[in-house]
Amino acid sequence: MKCEELAELVTGLLEGALPADKKLGARVHLWICGHCRRYVDQMKRTVRFLADAPPPPPPPPEMEARIVARLLAGRTGE
Repeated sequence: MKCEELAELVTGLLEGALPADKKLGARVHLWICGHCRRYVDQMKRTVRFLADAPPPPPPPPEMEARIVARLLAGRTGE
């Protein structure tokens, strides 16, 4: 497994959703590759940080109207 492939599979790896062959390949790669081990550790920390962060405040009510107006203007070519 190459680093690029591991990067594509990291979400499945962290969620435990990889098939056995991909999981084994990822684990072997992580055993060999320190760069990818650091990457996966960083992703784990990011997930924990985001899980502990408070939710963002809701957008102002007028924002929805502006977004809808821009989308409609794009549809009509204005």
